[in-house]
Amino acid sequence: MKKLFLTGIGLLLAFTIAFAQRNPEEVARQEVSVLTEKLALTEDQQKPIILIVLEGTKAKEALKADATLSPQVLAESLSKLQATTDAQVAEKLTDEQKTLFEKFTSERPVETMPAAPPVQHQEQQPEQNNQ
Repeated sequence: MKKLFLTGIGLLLAFTIAFAQRNPEEVARQEVSVLTEKLALTEDQQKPIILIVLEGTKAKEALKADATLSPQVLAESLSKLQATTDAQVAEKLTDEQKTLFEKFTSERPVETMPAAPPVQHQEQQPEQNNQ
């Protein structure tokens, strides 16, 4: 009974974490939290930056949800969106913070879309009739 209870708690925790990762507001808060730590943002800077990051996060999700975009167009659109968001954030920073922000963004991993799985063609072998 104890194992069942712990399993249930574990599943609940896993679902909660999975949901939190998809929530744009939570993602924006986490990103601004990291920026606050790295750049020593003031509270006055955090307020507009969280709105900028939230808008970018929502736009990113909308792009990813658009099934009509090819992987190449999607990657280009995501890159342009990230550059726009970074520029808007940089406008809210001091000169010292901009230097740190440039370093931070240059070290940030580039978001890539997973490649489509390769299509495997099965070779058809001629059927042999044993007569």
